[in-house]
Amino acid sequence: MNTPILGLDPVPPRRVDDAFSASDFWKLIVDNVWLVSSIVILVTGAATLYAFIATPVYSSDALVKVEFPNPNALGVNAQTQPQTVPSTLPTDAEMQIIQSRAVLLPVIKQYNQNVVVKPHEVPLLGRISELFATTGEPSAPILGLNSFAWGGEVVKVAKLEVPARLENLTLSLRALPQGAFELTDPSGNSILHGNVGHTATADGTTILIDSLVARAGTEFKVVRYSDYQAMTRFLKNLKVMESMKDSGVVQIVYENEDPNLAQQITNAIAQNYIAAHVNQHRQEASVTRDFIIGELPRLEQELQRAESELTRYRTSASSMTPGTEASSYLQGSIDIERQIAALQMQRTQTASRFAPNTREVRTIDEQLATLNAQKQAFDQRFVRLPASERKLMDLTRDAKVAEDIYVAMREKASALAVTRAGTIGNVHLVDSAIYPTDPAKPKRPLIIAGGAAAGMIIGLLFVFFRDQLSRNVKTPEAIERRLSLPVFGEVSFSPIQARLDRRSKPSLLASKSRALSLTDDSSARVSSEESASEARLEGTQLLSAHGDKDMAVDALRAVHASLMHDIAPAQNNVLAIVGAAPGTGKTFVASNLAVLHAQSGKSVLLIDGDMRRGRIASMFGRRNIDGLSEVLAGKVHVDHAVGQTDIPGLSLMTAGRSPANPSKMLSTPRLPMILEHVRERFDLVIIDTPAVLAVSDANFIAANAGSSVIVVRPGLQSEDELEDAIKRLDSTGARIAGVIFNAVPKRRSERRTYAYASAYMSHSTAE
Repeated sequence: MNTPILGLDPVPPRRVDDAFSASDFWKLIVDNVWLVSSIVILVTGAATLYAFIATPVYSSDALVKVEFPNPNALGVNAQTQPQTVPSTLPTDAEMQIIQSRAVLLPVIKQYNQNVVVKPHEVPLLGRISELFATTGEPSAPILGLNSFAWGGEVVKVAKLEVPARLENLTLSLRALPQGAFELTDPSGNSILHGNVGHTATADGTTILIDSLVARAGTEFKVVRYSDYQAMTRFLKNLKVMESMKDSGVVQIVYENEDPNLAQQITNAIAQNYIAAHVNQHRQEASVTRDFIIGELPRLEQELQRAESELTRYRTSASSMTPGTEASSYLQGSIDIERQIAALQMQRTQTASRFAPNTREVRTIDEQLATLNAQKQAFDQRFVRLPASERKLMDLTRDAKVAEDIYVAMREKASALAVTRAGTIGNVHLVDSAIYPTDPAKPKRPLIIAGGAAAGMIIGLLFVFFRDQLSRNVKTPEAIERRLSLPVFGEVSFSPIQARLDRRSKPSLLASKSRALSLTDDSSARVSSEESASEARLEGTQLLSAHGDKDMAVDALRAVHASLMHDIAPAQNNVLAIVGAAPGTGKTFVASNLAVLHAQSGKSVLLIDGDMRRGRIASMFGRRNIDGLSEVLAGKVHVDHAVGQTDIPGLSLMTAGRSPANPSKMLSTPRLPMILEHVRERFDLVIIDTPAVLAVSDANFIAANAGSSVIVVRPGLQSEDELEDAIKRLDSTGARIAGVIFNAVPKRRSERRTYAYASAYMSHSTAE
């Protein structure tokens, strides 16, 4: 037969070498364009469905500006002491603080984000039903599933506290009549009963439901997360990023299914962060002020002591006026001592907050060492001053430095009191979150486009890997490459032959039923003559007799020409048509080659060697009696079994009645004797055989034939099966001439070739 295999997609030919080129890939796509298109449509449809049924997610954002912190905590020596200012803004540190538990946990608890309540829905169907429901008006149950939510339900849990053993577990909330509800654990055990608007407590569990609109019996899934799990889930919906590199502007983005809640939570995070930042700076200001107030009595005593010593010395020395050099020494000493005193005070404060070997303490120590070295070098320059004058300058310097530090610390204490009352730190809110009107997710155009692209990629990969991983024989090149057998040609699929095959089935069944009703040879002969007369009225079922202008017939002629040239030097003129598996079209090829050879003016005998399920008799409108099985059994003479067909030069020997053991009959010496007898009378003897892998009949026939041709159908048998069939034939001594590809489907990538052939066939028909 010559009909297409269902589910087999045509594939393009591959070159004999194993390289898979871009041209091969393009042909593969063209030949499987409908399969690829179907996958693209399927994936795109799934993406579109998701885009429209996915729950919308809204995004709201707020902006916070981070500035450089004040590097001079004590506020002294600001003019002369070099300030340590960071080279970059502390944006990364502030972003981490925003995502800390200290900032987020109060927000999570304030807006009840550690409690999740979801309706118990039928997957997909429940979501689709929810899209068409009105909020506050619960939909009627579908298919009698009363416990499921179908859209329109409203539930608001204001408070839920559970013991540690029930945290992170899915509890069930069932709506009851008249505003009542029941809460059960994962095992279905009742935890408590309550009413909407009233706090219910039992066994360590407390729940308050503000609103519950649902049909009685509707169930909801309730989960109370622990602080750790609540933080983990909350951070998945929170994004904290710097708007631009080194800009100091931090963007806080929060996503939620409720747009109003998204706005409120975003603002709450920003305000909570700024409040925490301000409190931190207030605490720092309080610590610094307390330190200064604690140091003021000591500084005042130092000032009084320095002034007293200066006064006593001036009295004893009768107060002298310093010269120019002494004045320079005094001014320089005051500047250096002021810096040293300020750094010593700053180190005292820093040491109370940090360990001795920390970077902050080491930095101040290095600065003190530098100033002390500068002071020694400065003192060496004025070593020649008179001792009395130098001592006066030292006392004057000590008094002046003590006075400056004391006054500065008093002023700083007053400033810190004001700062503690109204500090804003080094961060402030730039933009508050606003109400988001459009959902941020899902982005429907992007999802649909992505689905189409993914479908295209999946489709291309599917056809590619299916082609690469398939072991089925699909192209002549695969045969030539692996089995080193010549391919005589490719016979394309013929729609005309398909119609003939469908038309022949009713007559074949009727013929078989009539044959079963006969019990003796005489009645069989009578019935055979009657059936033959009826069949000739219907005509033969041969493509070469009905579709002379069909491209398959033209391909068969090319195969016939190549085959006759190859089998010419064979030891005899018997040609066996074999196949690895049933359904390859051996009978179609054998019968049409016989017709074409007879049309060339030769005498041909076509023998149906398939005594199990032979079909050649029905194709020629004959009865399947007095054939090969009867000749092998010795019941009928060879000459009596051979009959002339309506095609000049073509004779036929049917398979005959199906014997009990065809293989045993073919293994007897009668088969070579029969073939020896008929090959002398005909120019060519063609034998149609059963499948090689199914039964051993073909092995005996091929062993006595001068040549054997294997009929291969794309996608019907694997390369391993074909190789196994060839090994079996080789073991019997059969000569395998080559391969004929049958029922090759038309490939879209080769439509130009078919167009050329069709144009010639049409032109020939017109003539």
